[in-house]
Amino acid sequence: MSEITRKPALLSVSLSMVGAGVCLLAAALSSPTALSAAGVGVVVLGVGLLVGGRRAVTAGGVALFAAVVFGGVAGSGPELLLVGLLAAVFAWDVGENAIGLGEQLGRETDTTRVELVHAASTLSVGAVATAVGYGAYRAAGGGQPVTALVFLLLGVVALVAALRD
Repeated sequence: MSEITRKPALLSVSLSMVGAGVCLLAAALSSPTALSAAGVGVVVLGVGLLVGGRRAVTAGGVALFAAVVFGGVAGSGPELLLVGLLAAVFAWDVGENAIGLGEQLGRETDTTRVELVHAASTLSVGAVATAVGYGAYRAAGGGQPVTALVFLLLGVVALVAALRD
C-alpha cells in the first residue's frame, strides 16, 4: 500500500502563482512600494504552497493585497488597482484550495476538473465583482480620489473574509 502525499494540488499551485504574477505586474506598474510588497507576497505565497502552509499562503495574500493598497495610495488608476486586487484574491483563494485538496485527497488523486471549476468560479465571481466595483466608481466618481476606491476595496475584502469564516 502506497502512502498518500499530502502536498498541495499542483494545478492549483500553478494557477495561484499565475495570479500572484499578475498582481506583481500590476504592482510594478503602480509604484516601487507596491512592487516591493507584491514581491514579498509572491515569495511568501510560493513558500506556503511549496510546504502546504496555510498561514504562509494567507500572509502572502495579505502582502499582495497590501501591494494593491500601496498602489492606490501612490495614485494608480482604478483599472490597475481592480486587476491587481482580483489577481491577489484569486491567488490566495486558489492557493488555499490547493492546500485543502492536497490535505484531503493527496497529490496523487486526479483533481484537475475540481481545480479548474474552482479556479473558473473564483475568477468569474471576481470579474463580476470587479466590473460592479468599477461601474460604481465611474458612476459616483465625479472627482473622487482613487483613495476612496482603495477604501471601498478594503471594505469588500473585509466583508468577504467575514463571510468566509
